[in-house]
Amino acid sequence: MLIFHKILGIIIKEDFDKLSEGKMRLSIFGVGILLLAVLMAGCSSSRSGLDTSEDRFRCYYDSRVHQLGRPVIFADFLQFKGPEKPRLDLYLEVPHSHLYFATDNQERLETEYVISISINDEDNTIIDRKELTRKVSTSREEISRYGASDRTMQSFDLDPGTYRVVITILDRAVGNRSQLREVIEIKPYKADPVSISDLLLIRSIKINDDGRRIINPMLSDRVLTLTEPFYIFSEVYSNGDIENLTLSYGLVRKQYNNDFLIDNPFSYRVQRPYHRTGIRVEERDTVMVGDTTLTLQDGTNRLILPMSDDIGRGSYEVYLKPKDEKLAGRNSNPNVKTEFMIHSIDFPHMTDIDQQIKSLNYIASSRDLDHIKEGETREERRKRFNEYWQNVGGWKMSDYYERIRLANELFTTNVEGWKTPMGMVFIILGEPHMVDCRIGMERTETWTYYLQGGGIEFVFMRERTADPDDLTAHYWVSSIRGGYSAWLSAINMWR
Repeated sequence: MLIFHKILGIIIKEDFDKLSEGKMRLSIFGVGILLLAVLMAGCSSSRSGLDTSEDRFRCYYDSRVHQLGRPVIFADFLQFKGPEKPRLDLYLEVPHSHLYFATDNQERLETEYVISISINDEDNTIIDRKELTRKVSTSREEISRYGASDRTMQSFDLDPGTYRVVITILDRAVGNRSQLREVIEIKPYKADPVSISDLLLIRSIKINDDGRRIINPMLSDRVLTLTEPFYIFSEVYSNGDIENLTLSYGLVRKQYNNDFLIDNPFSYRVQRPYHRTGIRVEERDTVMVGDTTLTLQDGTNRLILPMSDDIGRGSYEVYLKPKDEKLAGRNSNPNVKTEFMIHSIDFPHMTDIDQQIKSLNYIASSRDLDHIKEGETREERRKRFNEYWQNVGGWKMSDYYERIRLANELFTTNVEGWKTPMGMVFIILGEPHMVDCRIGMERTETWTYYLQGGGIEFVFMRERTADPDDLTAHYWVSSIRGGYSAWLSAINMWR
């Protein structure tokens, strides 16, 4: 786009030079041809700094980089049955790490931000709108802890239908803002024998002095390492036809075909048939299953179920569904599920020694890796790990793991960002010299690098089943253009 602006400037200058010669019409025709050519070529990286919410067709890489240094907001959109209309609950969380804090006289850190929530119908007409101002005061110790955040919840009563939810956050201290968009289908809770609300994840439950339960919810995108059992909350709605209901619930770990390290991106071409068909290959590993019987009352029945805590990092799905066969085909919302990902406590940084060793698959030789992994204790593996980096250059270690941190912030989807194809390329080669994306039957994005060993292009393809409005959809490696020697040269720079 910068080149286009320069060319357009030259043409406009020539227009004024030719005005006295009566050649303006021909030059304007040339501008029109150039504009048409640019539009037909696709969407290339503009680096213009516009809000990503204003252009959903911006290249994925640019849209993610644009968010660095800006306030971040996470949201869970949960539906429940209200007294008259379905109710949409928005659970919002703003990490302190992405806000600008100032120090007051009491050595406390303070900031203020504004959240605007707009509910639009399919014609983009505003149905409802709320704005709230949040003030945060914290200590230096608290703000440095990963997971420190400010949380709130807002509710909207909506008729069944399709809505576009736009959430804008403004950091008043520096004027930075960002947006989150989501398309929501509000379901009607009909007069079925049984229907079930969405699932709310709960980290812990406390009983206060008056006996009331206080729940500590957690958002699906903000689940940290679990050391205690967590819970799910749901509401079961009954019309009184059924007295007792048996529900089945469970927890499943989802392993995708990209949930591994890629030793060589050129070998990743074997996955190309899946890219073309838009199939996301996954394996499901059942962690736990259980049944519970609920005595139903006419109306709303609340349910809290404990889940296993014996789970590590990864992508999971928790589900809840009626087990009674007599309900088959008689209720409009037979089962519900929600997906979430468990991060380590230090995410997006990487401090666990075994994870740090695993990430060396991108650059270390097999012999070096085997030597490090053969350490019988964590202390021995840490010692060999440090010796490795001392041999290749200690300064490279900080650069390497800073790129891993950035890859986690930029490319995390159903797996941590450093494990994704884009994350791998970014870690090895850094920021692409040119980014170009194409919008069509399939959405692709091309990263171009000009390296010492020659030029190389990585073509990424967006999963076809993704929501068009989802700016965080996963990209696969579609093809690689360029010499293998360029990649080897980049690897050798790390050795």
